[in-house]
Amino acid sequence: MKKIIFIFLFFLTQNLLGEVATALTSGYVFKRGQIFKEVYGHGITNILTADGCYYFQNNWGLGAKASYWRAHGQTTFLKQTTLLQEVPAIFYLRKLCQRASGTQLYASLGGGFTWVKENSYLGTVSIFRGLGELEIGCNYPVWRSWNVTAAARYLFPPQNQNGTKKDVGGVDLRAGIGFDW
Repeated sequence: MKKIIFIFLFFLTQNLLGEVATALTSGYVFKRGQIFKEVYGHGITNILTADGCYYFQNNWGLGAKASYWRAHGQTTFLKQTTLLQEVPAIFYLRKLCQRASGTQLYASLGGGFTWVKENSYLGTVSIFRGLGELEIGCNYPVWRSWNVTAAARYLFPPQNQNGTKKDVGGVDLRAGIGFDW
């Protein structure tokens, strides 16, 4: 959680250099892995995503986002409780399209990594994996520089670890508030 706050504060200080848009959102991440679904269900809760983007020229921006995902489940064999936590961090390039109504549509492409930690009666497993990201979203102005924001992103699919696939990506649907500096 401290890392998310640090990244958020970093982007708040970037307003000295130019226009910065920040957003705080939450939502749900749908997963495809069969083993994941047996233990945790269809997905994982996106507790918080902090997103900051610096727009440098003609509605092109560079940014970063960090999320905290968490799910509780039961192991398949003994039905013991298990806890899964993921913290994806992504750096991206974004193109913004301003509409006459004030609505902003955007698309971004990026990459980064995720930290995954799973606790169960078998012990604790912690791994780092690389991720790719494709996101589309919109910002709707509400009051002054405050926006309602919504986004859908695809975090590139499962990866192999010692011959087994780990479902570290997914489809993330989220909404929240945003503001421009």
